[in-house]
Amino acid sequence: MNNQTLSRLIVVTVAVGLLTVLLFSGPITSAAKADKTAPTTPTNLVVTAITDTTVALKWNPASDNSGKFSYRVKINKLNSPFSSLEQPVSQTQTTYTATYLLPNSSYSFAVYAVDGSGNRSGDSNAATASTPLLDNTPPSAPVLQATAIGPSQVQLTWIASTDNVPNNCCSYSFNMNGSPLTQNINYAAAPAGSISVILRHLPPGTNLSFTVTAIDYTGVNKSTSNSASATTWPSVDTTPPSAPTNLHVISLDNGGGEAWLGWTQSTDDTDAPNNIEYEIYVNGVLSPLPVSAGVDFDFVYTLPGCQNTFTIKAVDKTGNTSPASNAVTVKLGSC
Repeated sequence: MNNQTLSRLIVVTVAVGLLTVLLFSGPITSAAKADKTAPTTPTNLVVTAITDTTVALKWNPASDNSGKFSYRVKINKLNSPFSSLEQPVSQTQTTYTATYLLPNSSYSFAVYAVDGSGNRSGDSNAATASTPLLDNTPPSAPVLQATAIGPSQVQLTWIASTDNVPNNCCSYSFNMNGSPLTQNINYAAAPAGSISVILRHLPPGTNLSFTVTAIDYTGVNKSTSNSASATTWPSVDTTPPSAPTNLHVISLDNGGGEAWLGWTQSTDDTDAPNNIEYEIYVNGVLSPLPVSAGVDFDFVYTLPGCQNTFTIKAVDKTGNTSPASNAVTVKLGSC
């Protein structure tokens, strides 16, 4: 048999085989269509219980033509776009308890269903809840004393507040004549168990009223002291000291963030050198450390960051302030 005859025989055999399949296999059915039907939307989402760190939820069930689906619970911490997440819940479950929430925080919840083909229902109604404070007891109120110590300064001293939660107390805020006081506040030495600050750059010859508010570390629980008054000394001095000069770094601890600065002292037309105080500014921010008088060097903490710039200002007893010294910039760590 030659090659041409063999090729014709193969073609005929294949044709007969295909015809046999068509005759005896019946009509060809198309592949099953993919499921494109989403589950129904869960309804009536409600909050059933709340603690300081949990919120319990329940809802009416969804359904799906496939018979198989699951839920997703959406949790969003209000006013915090970086605190949203979704938790899977099985088809047989129409309740869920969100855990590890933050006390004293507001949350929004919603539920949707998704089937095995990835079809997603709409979101249920939103349910909101606010977790209560873990601690709702305020700290003890400060007992305040106020003493004028110059034409522009008043020293406040109070017994340190305590709180019902260990290691939860306290920061302090200040009011003068009923308004918040946030600047020119420097901590000072105080007896054991007490705290003291010196308020500076106050108007001379003026009666002033102060309160101190203790705030525990929830940031919410607060107690305000009694009102204490003091009258600053009178003064007619309006001339500031000369600016400090030759500001320089004496020593710098990169690891601990500590710096010693030196400078050439200022002079004043009224106050002796030992009465001139020196304010240290770090990146433009006044250091809260005690302010020293009559010195030509002092200690300061650096601020976090790669680079710190220091300047010094001289202040006389009346509160008149000199121009800033020359600036000194240092780089910290591996900068």
